[in-house]
Amino acid sequence: RRREQRGETMSNQQKLSAAKNEIAAFSDMYNRMLKQCFEKCVDHFHDSELSLGENTCIDRCVGKYTETQAKVGEVMSKVTAQMQPAQSPLG
Repeated sequence: RRREQRGETMSNQQKLSAAKNEIAAFSDMYNRMLKQCFEKCVDHFHDSELSLGENTCIDRCVGKYTETQAKVGEVMSKVTAQMQPAQSPLG
């Protein structure tokens, strides 16, 4: 019974670690997107609000960035799936 509990705890710890990594990766992607789109689209700081052109630019930039990230994620998933059968257990 203790081994089962220990195994469950390790599994929960692994899940927590994976969730933390996923949050960190998403946060990093969001910050990079924010920086790139802001630098590309915001021209001046004269107004307290974004201009129509800046809003349009940011909307397109964020759309392209998220679309690109989704495509990269799909490719990475396919590559990972293809690598799994190629790996064989040692022994």
